[in-house]
Amino acid sequence: MTPKEKAKYLISIHSLTILGEMGNKLTIDEVKQLAKQFALIAIDFLFKHDIGYDRDGVIYDEILIDDDYWQEVKTEIEKS
Repeated sequence: MTPKEKAKYLISIHSLTILGEMGNKLTIDEVKQLAKQFALIAIDFLFKHDIGYDRDGVIYDEILIDDDYWQEVKTEIEKS
């Protein structure tokens, strides 16, 4: 998955979660902004805790985080 695709995916899954919890209490723009914040928090968590995820989100026991890839994903989220 490219960084742009991963960014869109992360925003969409967080959007679905927010919509499921909040229903129609938020505007679409508010949902997207919250979803972006949650996605960025998740990526920061990866960096802080050195969790070993590959590009497809598979967890490994060893630390195999691709810092450059996830930084690109973070940049794409911030741009969207």
